[in-house]
Amino acid sequence: MKKIIYLIFLFFFFLSITYAQTYNLEDILEDIYNQLSEDGEAPEFIQEELIEIAQNPINLNQTTANELSRLHFLSDEQIDAILLYQYLHPFQEIYELQLIDCLKDYEIRNLLPFVYVGEAKEEKNMYFREVFHYAKHEITLRTDARNIEDFEGDPMYGKLRYRFNYQNRVMAGVTIGRTPGATWENIDYGGFIELRDMGPMKRIVAGNYQANFGYGLVIGSPFKRGKTAYIQSTATTDEGLKKFGSVGDSYNYFHGVGATARVSSWADVSAFYSLRKGKEEAWNHVVGVNATGRWNRLKVGITAVETIEATSSQFRERSQASYSLEVKGRDVIGVMGVNARWNMGKVDIWGEVATSHGNKWGVGVITGVRYRPISDVNLLAIYRYYSPEFDNVYANSLCSWSRMKDEHGGYLGVEYNRLKNWQLSAFGDVWKTGFETMAQADFIPQKDYRMHTRFRVKRKDEKDTYSLRWNMVYEFGQWKMKTQADGNMVQAEGEWTYGWSLLQDVEYRFSQVPIVLQLRAQAFDAQEWNNRVYIYENDVLYAYAIPFVYGLGGRFWLNARYKINDIFSLYLRVSETIYQNAWAIEHDKKSTRTDVHALLRIKL
Repeated sequence: MKKIIYLIFLFFFFLSITYAQTYNLEDILEDIYNQLSEDGEAPEFIQEELIEIAQNPINLNQTTANELSRLHFLSDEQIDAILLYQYLHPFQEIYELQLIDCLKDYEIRNLLPFVYVGEAKEEKNMYFREVFHYAKHEITLRTDARNIEDFEGDPMYGKLRYRFNYQNRVMAGVTIGRTPGATWENIDYGGFIELRDMGPMKRIVAGNYQANFGYGLVIGSPFKRGKTAYIQSTATTDEGLKKFGSVGDSYNYFHGVGATARVSSWADVSAFYSLRKGKEEAWNHVVGVNATGRWNRLKVGITAVETIEATSSQFRERSQASYSLEVKGRDVIGVMGVNARWNMGKVDIWGEVATSHGNKWGVGVITGVRYRPISDVNLLAIYRYYSPEFDNVYANSLCSWSRMKDEHGGYLGVEYNRLKNWQLSAFGDVWKTGFETMAQADFIPQKDYRMHTRFRVKRKDEKDTYSLRWNMVYEFGQWKMKTQADGNMVQAEGEWTYGWSLLQDVEYRFSQVPIVLQLRAQAFDAQEWNNRVYIYENDVLYAYAIPFVYGLGGRFWLNARYKINDIFSLYLRVSETIYQNAWAIEHDKKSTRTDVHALLRIKL
């Protein structure tokens, strides 16, 4: 089996040498996930949101900071620069983005599918008949299946999703789903309504929604960006209130109502309320308010959130334990914070201070300085301090542990782009019990070819981890190829272990019929759990996968996409992981694991 895996990999490797890369929306999504989610923590709704924006692009001549922040890969500095350019001289061509100094070529390339240049139109009154006549509708039906042995219950997964959109001003949706292994009685469901630019009301949300104000100490997005060498992606952005289309307890979201109103040309006020059942059948009431003011280059915000009738058990299950509520003996937990940002051109200073009161008072502080001495050099320094008593279930900002408490440290990042065809970046982060550093280089000699190298060193939990990633993407005609190698070495308790992965992707787009085929062949050997390797994988529409490989074996998947017409599209994915028999028996695992995903999309 091992020889077969290696032969398949070598076949695709040598086949791919003669081809080059196409840069489309899938490539952009992969870049975003790889850079913003190093350990497979990015939630599914990010892809849904980006695809939704690509289907309803943003008019650069009529946009706002909140709207641009939905793209996730833009920094506050870049958003401000786009809005300033729009204010001084409206965009005539999309390629005027090249005139904005803080936007690099690869960032513009990532931005293009989501924006367009059009005339700024005056806000018009909406009429009920017009809304329903010109609205766009989308229905997706998805079903998955896995090895029956993996689950005690039914291994089938199902999801029904409906979306309504009228000019990005009136949006509504319903999602119904069931996870693999669950009974048919345990069905997750949810829905939302979002209204934008309704007179003095900038935004109204009802149903399931999210809230993100300031820099994540009081209330932050459940999307954990993590530490990356792309420093513009490290700090969180102020997204305000927005709809939430996923279901289940996996993500941190609210259920209730919220609104943001313009009280003047320079100030907004937001308020929201949530009533949602937590663990142990306990109801959690959440009340929050935010006031944000802008004066020239200064922005100041005040946020307060109070959770009533919270329990001492885990509030929501997810990988980030910062969403666990551990305060005991109180029915009310409150958090209040002040955030500010001052932009001075080449220097951008921002920060937030917050206090929490449970059994004890806690303090959290995060502050950063971004400095651009010249257009091709970007520096970022961040300091953070979270006291042992700081305990906030909704906090989500830069940290080294899963929970934002009992930590202080400093981060320093640099980007250097003065070399032709090269993009160099690095960061170092130190806290009281460990450190992490990473350097990466991107070589892009032409638009149809690029190469990426990344090296990371981390000391955490008394483990030293050294990891390396190299990949090359390229295309020729209807072919697209990607070759990638990952390796790591871990020292724990005086012993060294290693892990590696080799993969080859092949994509072919038929010219006569609207069919796209994607194939991956991967071989891996990860000795221990600490050596597991996370790698992004393409999936059906509105789904993402960043699975890890662990053990000895190979992994294969095939994606097929068929656009029947302007209304119907079909998506199919089949994946299989094959473990070397001896290793599988030793670790009490099955020798194979198979997953099948199918999705039907209907656009009206």
